[in-house]
Amino acid sequence: MTMKRIAYLLAGIVLAACQSSNEFILEGTLPQPFTGTVYLTYIPAGEALTRIDSVTLDEETDFRFRHAIEHPDAYRVITSPRRYDAAFIAEPQGNYRIDFSSEDYPVPVQVLKGGAEQTLMNDYLSSLKDSRRQEQELNAAYAEKLAKGDDASKAQADSLMQLLSDVFLAREQTTKDFILQHPKSFAACQLAGDLLLYTYPELDEIHSQMDTLAYAYSRSYQEFKQKYDEAKSKWIQDRPAPDFTTRDLNGRTVSLSDFRGQYVLLDFWASWCKPCRKRAAELKAIYPELQARGITVCGLSMDEKREQWAAATREDGIVWTNTGEVKPFKDNAIAAAYHVSQLPTMFLIDPEGIIVMQNPEIDDLLKLPLKK
Repeated sequence: MTMKRIAYLLAGIVLAACQSSNEFILEGTLPQPFTGTVYLTYIPAGEALTRIDSVTLDEETDFRFRHAIEHPDAYRVITSPRRYDAAFIAEPQGNYRIDFSSEDYPVPVQVLKGGAEQTLMNDYLSSLKDSRRQEQELNAAYAEKLAKGDDASKAQADSLMQLLSDVFLAREQTTKDFILQHPKSFAACQLAGDLLLYTYPELDEIHSQMDTLAYAYSRSYQEFKQKYDEAKSKWIQDRPAPDFTTRDLNGRTVSLSDFRGQYVLLDFWASWCKPCRKRAAELKAIYPELQARGITVCGLSMDEKREQWAAATREDGIVWTNTGEVKPFKDNAIAAAYHVSQLPTMFLIDPEGIIVMQNPEIDDLLKLPLKK
């Protein structure tokens, strides 16, 4: 061990001994001598990335920061030239160490003292190791199949994409479960802000258990709150279904009021939406069972080109009422009336014209009683 390294470690011991009650200390080691600047950064709510502190290295590997804070928050270490990047949650009186020589992703953050929030985050990240490894393997296999270009390889690539989708959904569920296990923590608040899926009832379950005051200052909470408010504004279950009039592929006029007195499942879809096409196959498989339950289906295509809508209809063998406005998704008035911003989206409307299910799963539909 070099004298410089020994002096560095001794300085760290002195710093820790002199640490004030509202400071955190961060130590870091780069895998090889580095010349450039290491920045301690974070993003305040509603603002851009802010550089808090920096240290200049000249063919060195070790750096250290100490910074006074009032509450837990998400911080990031980045370098210039942009070679290294690591995120962590800092708390007053916390001591942390980042070792960039690790091949793990994200870069692991060791908690030396305090740091209950980063300890929680480390537990969460550990629970995802198998998922991330599986995702890497599937991505490599997908790229390999796609590069071959033949029909058989493309079909295999589509199957791998479905597996990737399943891995993603499982990870989102793991994230949600972790949040609900630790709802009062900042770690949960940060993860909630990163959620990519989930409807208003699921976000509301998280929101109702979170500490919505303790972390209101943070960008993480503001991002979650924006997502929650947007989902809430689009949730129209238990309200009267907006009426509409449109046309099917044969030019026949179709109105929602045509279905009054029966259950109707509205399916917003598009030819370019792979999950929509998968959902169409699922609906076709259970269509006789839906009919036995008195449920008819009305598809609303978001395609802006009639040829694409018609081709997808033929390929998927759609046999139910199938309508479209033949205009850009963003300009579709029916989608706007139902607050549809992503596909596929479905609504089950009862005989009185009330939306009784928003985005129901196939299993939800099959639980409905048979028509008498």
